[in-house]
Amino acid sequence: MRDEKRIPTGCSEEHSVAQLLAHLQQLRRSVPVNYHLKAELKKQLLQRIKELDKDRQQSLLGPRTGKLRRVWSLTGGVVLLAIAVWYGVWPHGVLTVRQPSLLAMEGAANPERVDLDAGGSRIAYVTDGSTIRTFDLDEPAAKADVSLPVDHGDFTSLSWSNRAARLAVVEQQGETSRLWIVDVPDDKRPGSSRLIKEEEGVAFHSPSWSPADDSIVYTRTSDGVEEIWVSSIVSMRDWKVAEGSQPEWSPDGRLLAFTKQGSVFVMEMRSGRTTLVGRGGWPSWNGEASLTFTTPEGTLAEAEVDVQPPVLRDMPIRSWEGGRLVRAHWSADREHLLLVQAGDETENTLVVSLASR
Repeated sequence: MRDEKRIPTGCSEEHSVAQLLAHLQQLRRSVPVNYHLKAELKKQLLQRIKELDKDRQQSLLGPRTGKLRRVWSLTGGVVLLAIAVWYGVWPHGVLTVRQPSLLAMEGAANPERVDLDAGGSRIAYVTDGSTIRTFDLDEPAAKADVSLPVDHGDFTSLSWSNRAARLAVVEQQGETSRLWIVDVPDDKRPGSSRLIKEEEGVAFHSPSWSPADDSIVYTRTSDGVEEIWVSSIVSMRDWKVAEGSQPEWSPDGRLLAFTKQGSVFVMEMRSGRTTLVGRGGWPSWNGEASLTFTTPEGTLAEAEVDVQPPVLRDMPIRSWEGGRLVRAHWSADREHLLLVQAGDETENTLVVSLASR
């Protein structure tokens, strides 16, 4: 059925517009985002808005042309707003805490030991240092453990893949660091694991998947020097890309965000050109060319990095009860945000909440 047939005739203009926007919003959520098309449409949309604003100002100075001008203005506005909602150019929701205090992590609190899956419906975390546990947000009491088939050390960090029920897990056993891929078991298949990289005298941490899930980028620390490395899970090749930590690929793979010496940077993967974003840590992409990061004050900031210099602004979180934000990480669908904050009583406790938009 064509889209225009879904909107009943004979209704008021306001009712038809509301139905159109609701229908497009529903379709937008069910279709993967074409980021290149979105960027181009964003430019066209902003240009068209400027043109319409100019026409509006001229019409105020000149004689009125009657109902036809008003109809064209209304039609143009509806089309532009519909395109904005469809492609996510217009803000499609306010970030709001939906599930506060989902999890309390005590002991040697490490914000890398918890992550949110691609659809924002499942959490994996490390408990007691040596157990990986998962649970669905709809059933937080029904927890399942994931185990490796060999004796192991402590799990120091983990990361959900973008497309499958799969985790990248870092294990530290004495002076040896290992990077694993773990397939999380479900009703249809058992769990499995594969060792990707093992190295002595170093420490791996903060793994993150490439958009196609064919490589893992991570931090490699040796003699106090933090470097960012990539390991291909297809060719099993490894290579260094930069100095720093906490790396994360942009959704289209063009850019890599990371932290170095207390500041967030963005690097173009092809040219290697690096741009300073601002003071803070734990960058996480909420769009093709926008990311969020935690500030030294424990708040959340957002940066548009497709302009020079990057445009920074505070990102409010509705229903947020405060507390120092340590890490904030977006799910792969960019709709849900995992919030890790310091506990009120001690710095050794981390409280995990979930916000959505």
